[in-house]
Amino acid sequence: MGFFTESEREQLRIESMILHVVSEEEFDPAPAQVVQHASFFLSRILDTDVAPVYQFKEVSRSRDCLQNMALGVTPFEVGAQDLSREFSREHDTTTRDGAFFIFELRTDEDDVRIYSMIKYDYREAIEQSENDGGETRLRRIINAFIDDKKAIQKAALIRIVGGEADELVATRDRTKPAPEIADYFAKFLDVKRNSTDDDLNRRMVDALRKTFSECKELLPRQDVAAALRQAKAILRDRQRIDEEAIVDAVIAAAGHPENEETQGLLRKRTLQKLRTKRLTGLEFRPDRGVLRQPPMRKIRTTEGVTVLYPDEANAVIVRRVPNVAGPGETITITTDQVVEDTVVADRAR
Repeated sequence: MGFFTESEREQLRIESMILHVVSEEEFDPAPAQVVQHASFFLSRILDTDVAPVYQFKEVSRSRDCLQNMALGVTPFEVGAQDLSREFSREHDTTTRDGAFFIFELRTDEDDVRIYSMIKYDYREAIEQSENDGGETRLRRIINAFIDDKKAIQKAALIRIVGGEADELVATRDRTKPAPEIADYFAKFLDVKRNSTDDDLNRRMVDALRKTFSECKELLPRQDVAAALRQAKAILRDRQRIDEEAIVDAVIAAAGHPENEETQGLLRKRTLQKLRTKRLTGLEFRPDRGVLRQPPMRKIRTTEGVTVLYPDEANAVIVRRVPNVAGPGETITITTDQVVEDTVVADRAR
């Protein structure tokens, strides 16, 4: 999954919203808006849905403010103005001006509140509407957003359940290599990163392994290990890894099947595994240590048994335990499935 559950995506609705302009000018608090253009903004909020890689620090002013808003201790307008003022104060003077929105979202769960914060580019719209009323300005800002699909500068999603904030925060920042966010944005949210690129790469490899295991009948020679090695090699040489890059690597490792139905199944299974591993919507750097091809280790016993396997530091497929009573050892092989079990002719030994 990303941040939202499937049911939340279906039920999501905007309860309250507020808009402030953040710039070098002195902060001017604005009243909460009547909810307008709800379908447009819901679509943009869903565009910011990514798996969270940040979490709140032990002390977080923004988390406390949102919790009070969710509980009704602080009215939405007052709390959102306070947060917007703090965002404006932290806003770097070298950073582009923007329109900072805060949305309070509801689902069918009475005790759940979800807060979306989005900073948009606004320069073109604001230049056309400095003297217009709020409705006209908002409409022109929306038109500017439609013209530029990359208008979202920064975004955050926070879930409050029963007045308590979830620890994890979903974030996006156009100005930084994903999934990093700008220092001032992290300081405003009072968050720290909780998943390193190494973590993300390892979760991705596990997702690939499970995808190929489930789809082995679609692989050349039904060779899961070979497909995994090829996919890792493809991704290791990428500058950045995202969902599309991972899907492309899976399809390439499956031999670029021409059948569209087969490609669709591979894509579906891959995206399912990425959701399970909480990698949806993320982009990150390849960790070449994690994605390198492991050396092959060969074991030959006095009984004539030969075992050849990838010698990965974290491998659990082959386990070797020395015998306490003698020089031998017990070798255990754990596998999802045996894919070849044939009698080898003498000349092939």
